[in-house]
Amino acid sequence: MAGKRERSAARKVRDKWRSKVWYTIIAPETFSSKELGMTPADEPEKVIGRVAETTLYDLTGNFKKMHVKLYFRINKVQGTNAHTRFVGHDMTTDYIRRMIRRRRSRIDVIFNVETSDGYRMRVKVLCVPDRRIKSSIKSEIRKKITEYLAQKAREMTFSEYAKFIISDEAPRELAKVLKPIYPVRRIEIRKSEVLHFPEEKIVELKKEEEPSPEPAVQPS
Repeated sequence: MAGKRERSAARKVRDKWRSKVWYTIIAPETFSSKELGMTPADEPEKVIGRVAETTLYDLTGNFKKMHVKLYFRINKVQGTNAHTRFVGHDMTTDYIRRMIRRRRSRIDVIFNVETSDGYRMRVKVLCVPDRRIKSSIKSEIRKKITEYLAQKAREMTFSEYAKFIISDEAPRELAKVLKPIYPVRRIEIRKSEVLHFPEEKIVELKKEEEPSPEPAVQPS
């Protein structure tokens, strides 16, 4: 009897997988609509909300960008194509650790911005001077970084700003802006997160009530 039940359970699992369709995950046009991977589901609605992770290297071929991780959430299904939108980025722990050295200050800056088309984002910047500096200088640096990147957001659309903060242009421009205050050795926009899409209603949820997106299971 036990053997029959096991064979029946295995057959049900196989039948369940056979009923699933594999959907191709597509990046937004901002990222050249490249394929990000594939994910299975027995109904298209179950694909909505899943998050795909890739690296900037995978999208651009730039080996120096392997440490930049990008996140895309599926928001629309057409046929077997699952279309996504950019929801944030971060950098690998190893890369951040290599930036930090002894006898140097670490300056973390966290703030929210809003783009010209109404997208709200949280931006986290890591700044590493070549030595320890005074708290007053740190405060000036934080203020300047916040003002500059907030102003950039107001001048750019969401797509433009997303590409800007993950590019080499952003830290290069920030270094120039900060030079009159203090020459900064390393600066990176280490993380971003989309807080609000303008087409969505703003709903305040308790942390434990927030749905956990189902991850895509098979990269391309």
